[in-house]
Amino acid sequence: MRRSALQSVTALIALLAASACTLDFDQFEPELFPESSGSGSGGAGGDGGGQVTTASTGGSGAEHCLNGDDDDGDGAVDCADDDCGGFACVAVPEDWQGPGILYQGPEAADVACPEGLPTRVDVGGLDVLDTPATCSPCSCGAPTVACETPAVTVYGGDECDGASLTLPVESENCIDLGDGFQPGSYSAGAPDVDSATCPASGGEATLPPPRFGTEGVVCAPGPDTGGCAAAEVCAPREIDAPFEQGVCIWREGERRCPDEFGERHVFASSVIDDRDCTPCTCDASGVACAATLTLFERSRCRTPVETVSFNGTCAGDPPPAASVSLEVTGAGSCQPRGGAPRGEIEEGEDRITVCCAR
Repeated sequence: MRRSALQSVTALIALLAASACTLDFDQFEPELFPESSGSGSGGAGGDGGGQVTTASTGGSGAEHCLNGDDDDGDGAVDCADDDCGGFACVAVPEDWQGPGILYQGPEAADVACPEGLPTRVDVGGLDVLDTPATCSPCSCGAPTVACETPAVTVYGGDECDGASLTLPVESENCIDLGDGFQPGSYSAGAPDVDSATCPASGGEATLPPPRFGTEGVVCAPGPDTGGCAAAEVCAPREIDAPFEQGVCIWREGERRCPDEFGERHVFASSVIDDRDCTPCTCDASGVACAATLTLFERSRCRTPVETVSFNGTCAGDPPPAASVSLEVTGAGSCQPRGGAPRGEIEEGEDRITVCCAR
């Protein structure tokens, strides 16, 4: 069965009217991040996991370089403000999304996007973890047993010798023997099991969520960054760990990277999940049939005088009996089988390509 393990990338960043523009790569500047004319210290560094606020040298407050506002009141917004020296305008090629910064490693869900880059995109992963299904225990209910018709062998001698006659005896039926019939001895074995079944339950699969050994996340600015030309977006030059340095773009499918974003990462964005559990079954080898013969002094099974289990031994010198009846029962239990994890999980065919500039 196939199902998506990670949300697919959609047109998350409406911020990029730039992404909708047709660009001529030959017209790109040779340096993705040209030197800024600003005097700011730059940066997305610091202990805040990617602080992207730059202090202003004047005006009413600090300039926040990715919010589209003139925070310090100097008439310049974001990348156009001299205080945002740690930021640069980035052109995003047609049909690509971005820009953003890339994290790739374990436990991406525990990695928060830094301030100023709130748009989170899960781009898939590498090396899917083949964690097996967890199977609920198998169990078996009470058996339903059908026993073969037992037979009693009666003998003229008192030690199961002499003339004999084997009689099939239907369970719970009364057999009148007649006044002149008196066996010297008899024997009978336990009847065989004709069929036995037990209802099986359990073996239900619980599937751990699909996970990759290496997970990819891109964090991008919000829709209001400013200070750049129509086909560009303001982005940080540097960022703190655990994010990688540089700025990235991304696109569904396995793609070639534009020249300006030459570092290529291809992530799987779906998995093929065939994990489940083997069916639960019940082994009925522990089920057996038993029979008990009751002799009666009078006809129509009245006045019992002796009860003997069918165990294959010889019952000698039986008391006089005018009738007999037989009770057959099935007993025992079934042993559960199955309920073991099987199948595997592997990368699907869907891909997301992330291209980065350093």
